[in-house]
Amino acid sequence: MNAFWDLLVFLAALVYGYLEALVKLFVPARRKSVSGELVLITGAGHGVGRGTALEFARRQSRLVLWDINKHGVEETAAECERLGATVQAFVVDCSKREEIYRAAEKVQKEIGDVSILVNNAGVITTADLLSTQDHQIERMFEVNILAHMWTTRAFLPTMMKNNYGHIVTVASAAGHFVTSYMVAY
Repeated sequence: MNAFWDLLVFLAALVYGYLEALVKLFVPARRKSVSGELVLITGAGHGVGRGTALEFARRQSRLVLWDINKHGVEETAAECERLGATVQAFVVDCSKREEIYRAAEKVQKEIGDVSILVNNAGVITTADLLSTQDHQIERMFEVNILAHMWTTRAFLPTMMKNNYGHIVTVASAAGHFVTSYMVAY
């Protein structure tokens, strides 16, 4: 008898889930406005980071852009400014914890409280595990994992104090491909 009730509850939840999804398909949720929000994006000098910065610029957010590549981050900043956004660009090596903390402190003192943090910086080595050098593996961990922890630790306390903020972590599907390749090899 217990199995029957479990099955009945499962089916009810399943039907409810499908009905909710169907309603959301035709009645989309209202988008949150990010106009005026202070958005910090790591790895903003190219690729997904640049695209993310441009999208926030189109939505009238104030931007703080970090990248290790001075030319790339300045180019992204210029494109965002052409879209009407207020932009501050910083050259930050996200593999270095102390550099992250110094830049975060400077942002908080000179620009203000970050309300949206986009952890996007990342590096990848396309070689298989045995061909990848130790320093390349260490760099991947420093940027792809540890940097996300350091940036979050730098900005989360203020978000908690303000009872407001968002943290987004970007991960690439390429990482899955490389991991699968390394395991299959």
